[in-house]
Amino acid sequence: MTRWGKIMVLFTGATLVAGCSSTVAGGSPPKPARASQAAVAKAPTAVAETPPGLRALPRSGVGPATYAYTCGIEAAGGTAGACGHWRLLSRDGGQWYLPEALGDYETDGQGGDTAPLAISPDGLRIAYFQASDGQLVVRELASGAITPMRYAFTWDIAQEVRAPSLDFLGKGAWLVISNLTLEDEEEESEVLARVATGQTREDGPGVIDVDDTGPRVTTEVATDAGVGLQTTGGPLRHITATQLHDPRTLSGFIAQDGVAFVLAARNIAACGNDISPDKLVTVDVRTGKNLSVVTPKLPGDVTQGWGIGWLSPREVLVGVTRRRPDDTTVSDTFAIDIMTGAARQTGRFDEARIRVRDTGLVPGGDVVVGGYLGTTPYRAAREKVVPVKQGGCE
Repeated sequence: MTRWGKIMVLFTGATLVAGCSSTVAGGSPPKPARASQAAVAKAPTAVAETPPGLRALPRSGVGPATYAYTCGIEAAGGTAGACGHWRLLSRDGGQWYLPEALGDYETDGQGGDTAPLAISPDGLRIAYFQASDGQLVVRELASGAITPMRYAFTWDIAQEVRAPSLDFLGKGAWLVISNLTLEDEEEESEVLARVATGQTREDGPGVIDVDDTGPRVTTEVATDAGVGLQTTGGPLRHITATQLHDPRTLSGFIAQDGVAFVLAARNIAACGNDISPDKLVTVDVRTGKNLSVVTPKLPGDVTQGWGIGWLSPREVLVGVTRRRPDDTTVSDTFAIDIMTGAARQTGRFDEARIRVRDTGLVPGGDVVVGGYLGTTPYRAAREKVVPVKQGGCE
């Protein structure tokens, strides 16, 4: 599941704080990642396709990637016809499909899912599970070099193992594989992979940052007292933000270099669809103290938002969904100043424009954002903004 998909789960599930756990990962040393024997015997069966109008990703010579997407859902519960592969967009306008990367898959006739894909913050590499054998790899787009990550995932739908999610952490030196269940334990686990070498290790759930050398991690934890952050060997710091419209939406922090941020929504899912961004909160993970709580100056047609990553010590990148006057939506990215809330548009995933070349694209697919570090300025078109009428809890 992509980061954007996880945000949707956050606001559509019944749990107040999703994506967190009541267990704490700090303190004990990490365990080396174990390769499952079942994974070797039960490799997934990839759903193959040849999208009309698109070329397969070249072996090398590809510029920095900015977005990846799946081709969507035609109707509730039905996968679009001949929709199997991830697609990739590059900063220079390239558009390809990825036959090497596992997209839609089936396992032993028990059903299937969509395998995840991640793009590094600089856009120079992608992480995916190979369609041929389910092996997790990181691929350099310019050179084509592939580094296998030393971890094997159990693709066994019959055992109720969910498809994992992939995210590059920080500046991209580490990859986190989430939504994993250990074979001999009921609790979830996460695997950290060092991108340069492929070395992996297991950690507890909720990892949101790891330092360059790896021994210290920061985890987000859900407790009876609310959301907390903890670094390895340090105390659990409970996070509060009294300025929030609804403090229960405070979750989903993204950390880097000892500072974490979250784009909190106006209300939880029980309040209907009123999940437009409320406040941008930044905290010092070492002390748990708020550094800033500001109202993001986003357009009035934004209906939801989520954090993506850090652009600089002063700016963060967020993704938003915007409602058009004709009741359709578009997905944009904005850079937000953490001290003032000032926002500038940095990109747009325009399904209508992309569909001209990818005729198999229909609404409802996953979208992954990357390549946002070092991008050229985005020239946003002038457009009419229709303010969203806010709902709320009665």
